[in-house]
Amino acid sequence: MMSGIRPFLALTCALLAAPLAADEPAADPLPDLAVMDAKALVALFTEDENRWSREPCTFGAPLLVALEAKAARPIPVRRVRLLAEALCADREKRYADGARLVGEIAKLTPDEPETGMAIYFANRMEDPDGMLAVLRGLDDRGLGQLDEDDYWLAGRVLTRSGRQSDLDALALGWAEGGKLAFIDTQLHESIAIRALRAAAVAGRGDLADQLLLPITSPTAYIRLLTSREFEPLWPQIEMRAGPNLTLVGDEHVRATRIRFTNAPNDRDRFSDAAHALHYNGQFAEAITLAQRWREREARGVGIEEGDAWALNIEAYAYDSLGQPKQADKVFDDLAKLDPDEHNWVVNFVINRASRLVGQGRWKQGLAANDLARKVAEMQGSTYAKLIVAANRACALQRLGRARDAAGELAYLRENWKEGIALTVRGLLCHDLKDEAAALLLAGLRDESLRDFAINAFQTDELDLFYTATILPQAGDILPDYPELAAELAKHMRPIPEAYIPQAALKRVAVKEGVAR
Repeated sequence: MMSGIRPFLALTCALLAAPLAADEPAADPLPDLAVMDAKALVALFTEDENRWSREPCTFGAPLLVALEAKAARPIPVRRVRLLAEALCADREKRYADGARLVGEIAKLTPDEPETGMAIYFANRMEDPDGMLAVLRGLDDRGLGQLDEDDYWLAGRVLTRSGRQSDLDALALGWAEGGKLAFIDTQLHESIAIRALRAAAVAGRGDLADQLLLPITSPTAYIRLLTSREFEPLWPQIEMRAGPNLTLVGDEHVRATRIRFTNAPNDRDRFSDAAHALHYNGQFAEAITLAQRWREREARGVGIEEGDAWALNIEAYAYDSLGQPKQADKVFDDLAKLDPDEHNWVVNFVINRASRLVGQGRWKQGLAANDLARKVAEMQGSTYAKLIVAANRACALQRLGRARDAAGELAYLRENWKEGIALTVRGLLCHDLKDEAAALLLAGLRDESLRDFAINAFQTDELDLFYTATILPQAGDILPDYPELAAELAKHMRPIPEAYIPQAALKRVAVKEGVAR
């Protein structure tokens, strides 16, 4: 009897990948559920396979309550009923109720604990204790359900609450306990970095070599080699990295290439392989790999986000080779995609605008930023809107229209904790050095903001993802602010010259107004 319900259980993960709609659609009136037998209730449920989750409060929950009471096998129905009630709690912003219902699901079906939903509700409540309880309570099956988005949400809540060390300790426990075997391999590097930091604090240098094995990205080693949190382990980290990060860079290329070879139709693995080549300074090879998309496109395969990230890297690789006109074309093609059909286009119209502004192509950048703002207003996060505001503030100033940037600067100031580096960049474009220095100092002294403040000091040569920029950087003002420089030195050192990434050394320098 319950065979009609089972296929719909998988829908919940997709539904909770992002916040649900605030308002439930107007519901058609329900028949008298009390007089219907189980067969009739199942028939009503299966008329529209999405209605229970689309209308959880007015259709899903009441129907499933009635069905559970009459089902020969109530446990599977109870699970779906709890899911519907959790979705309803989310719609009505009863997040504590939602968390409680997810806890009941985990007790009812421990092999399907709904890890993502539990993290979702803890995030909604900004509840660090609840988030830690969820993570600590994950068994091997629950760890297997932990995906990148869930882990990022958990890290955000705990970092913002000054509980980063708790998550680091948990990561170390997972690594020491052999739990990485159950966790998505895409998370191994992030978890290993946290575990390594906990090991450094605990004086467990004996664990360093083991924990460094899953860490292969050159971008990760820039952080490991500059953050003083890892200082006790720097000799081991340097040995693992190799001169100019060549050892880990080559390994990163090999690892991502193998993963892509094993699943040649996986867009994300395709994208990861292109990124690895770019981070390793193999710009021409990154372009060649990214152009495989063109072959797919010719066969009528529709573009998805993984393809778009690979094309994004293709454009940056062209810039790194000193071929900005080819990069322009790639980004212009991405900007033609319909954001209503592909909501992820927001990332690429913003990157396009940032690139043009960063290259000193002020008029082109301002025009591109207008499109980015339009899309970001519909689909962008606060951080995305901060990028747009910083771009516009800088472009307007350089075009002699500084007064027109007042609104952008106001938005940056209002939301500076969401993007310290972006706010500082906008302020520095307007020569507001004292204000920028004060924000940076405040960020460095606040444990919940420190990582974001430190990131603001990442020099252009160490930013391996974005194309090179001529915009001012936080490090530019350090000679004028000794107190800020002293505070930064407590947390960060310049990367030793021997470990400047080979990608940075190979990249062609950018000049203002190139390819106008």
